[in-house]
Amino acid sequence: MAMTHAPTHALTLPPGWIISSRLVPAWQIDADHLLELEAAGRTDEGRIRWRYRLSRRRRTIFTASDVCSGVGAVLTPDELINAARTVLRFLTVQPGDTDADYFDSYTAAQREWSEQYAEELSIYAMDDWCGYCGGDHASPGCPSRDAA
Repeated sequence: MAMTHAPTHALTLPPGWIISSRLVPAWQIDADHLLELEAAGRTDEGRIRWRYRLSRRRRTIFTASDVCSGVGAVLTPDELINAARTVLRFLTVQPGDTDADYFDSYTAAQREWSEQYAEELSIYAMDDWCGYCGGDHASPGCPSRDAA
């Protein structure tokens, strides 16, 4: 698969986002959870491949690069928000939402995290509803989050 460099480091961050200690864009979802996202190149179809790390209290829960944008996506703050919501939706899937064997590859720590936190965090990935302020916009870009 051909990959070309996608400069996430040159991207203007959405409101409320930070540069993590790993020097990548990061969304501090709540007081305990941080989602780091980095454009890790492009696929042959022109999709941005996203490398991500979800941590709770600095402990890595999930890390992978198995999420891609739509074909021809342009690296913008809105695309970063879309990627964050996609990753969070993927990571907060619950039993009953999909086949039971979906969770077979989870480690014990990932299963425990999923049971304790996934449902609560899933509100931050909802369409047209902000998990922070209840507004009709995507949570990852909520500027009022910093005031809370």
